[in-house]
Amino acid sequence: MAAFHFTEEKASFIAVDWGTTNLRAFLMDQQGQIQAQRDSHLGMLKLASGEFEAVLSELLADWLTPDLPIYMAGMVGSRGGWQEVPYQQCPIQLDSLAEHLFWLTTSLPNPVAIVPGLQGVGMSGYADVMRGEETQLLGIMDWLASQGREQETPLCCMPGTHCKWVKIIHGSVAQFSTCITGELFAQLNDDSSLVKDLPQAKVLNEDAFHKGLLASQQAGGVLHHLFSARSRFVCGELGAEEVRDYLSGVVIGHDVNDILLSQSVVDKNTPILIVGSQALSARYALALSFCDLQSEFLEASEASIRGLKRLASRQNAVTSGAAGA
Repeated sequence: MAAFHFTEEKASFIAVDWGTTNLRAFLMDQQGQIQAQRDSHLGMLKLASGEFEAVLSELLADWLTPDLPIYMAGMVGSRGGWQEVPYQQCPIQLDSLAEHLFWLTTSLPNPVAIVPGLQGVGMSGYADVMRGEETQLLGIMDWLASQGREQETPLCCMPGTHCKWVKIIHGSVAQFSTCITGELFAQLNDDSSLVKDLPQAKVLNEDAFHKGLLASQQAGGVLHHLFSARSRFVCGELGAEEVRDYLSGVVIGHDVNDILLSQSVVDKNTPILIVGSQALSARYALALSFCDLQSEFLEASEASIRGLKRLASRQNAVTSGAAGA
């Protein structure tokens, strides 16, 4: 989050990123700069619906004042979260999310709102959903605007447990697609016979990863290519220390290849922005480069904070407009 600095200006709002495994809260000033940060390991999966308010109250403590609205994004608004918030339907102007916040009834002195997720149609024509990434998409718009690049129409790659691929056109999202890439790799890497008893590496073996990327572009399909991680090791084509990163290359390679095939507008001039953690995003950058495509990187946490800042600003404008009317 190098783009942000801690300040001593008057606080304006509280930004909360509440995911499946962690909770992070930021005290923000009017310029969207961080004044203070607090973290908790109490993500959505560790809480019953009736526990969220007490957890937030304990974490925020002296931040709890009526003049600081709290904007929450992520799985806190999912089924099993604090309150299930209905998805907004695509196509949608992302800035309009400020008009569709779900305001909770709580015993806290602060007004508390949850950002709704999005529902759309994936490249298959089937229904698709996201929660949390919509706020990061707002952050992407803010990041581009800060560089005078508002008119760009990037293809956004948002890797994680479930990788989202989203095209932003004139501030609007018409369609997005989710791939179960991260979860699939985690299951294969932890529990499958493909890597049983093989060593774990702390540093990416780029040569092995590239072998996996190359394999993903061959005939046979993803299921055949996945098994090749085992067969190529048994037959001596892969070293024991290569198999896991080879497998990662196969999985990510198929994710990238399949999306690019579905996006006929993607060419070497299409801006591709990867929004995620540094380590995982680096793998996607390699996979895109393998397809002769360049990409940029934005840390997911920065995108989330920028998105909540933009949303808070829009919400203030909506509220002021209503008061003036």
